[in-house]
Amino acid sequence: MPDSGSSRRAFIKTMGAVAAAATCGRAAAQEYKPQEQKKLTQKAARYQPQPKGNEACGTCPYFVFPKSCAMVEGEISPSGWCPLFTTFSPLDRGAHT
Repeated sequence: MPDSGSSRRAFIKTMGAVAAAATCGRAAAQEYKPQEQKKLTQKAARYQPQPKGNEACGTCPYFVFPKSCAMVEGEISPSGWCPLFTTFSPLDRGAHT
């Protein structure tokens, strides 16, 4: 019959290892820093310098005045267009004021 003291010690040792591993994982998570989002190339975004109907970069929330985009690299015309075009506002995505 196994000694209850040795099985208790084994249990405590195991739990200590588990706690140490959990603490290390938490420390690694605290050190994580998100990387800056990479922009798509104009070709990958299928950017075109002319609007598509009534849709134009200048009315998209990704457009950054005077001539850039938060999602697509390079010079972007306010009258350009790509399939990333949207009319949402940040409030439409669940933000609360």
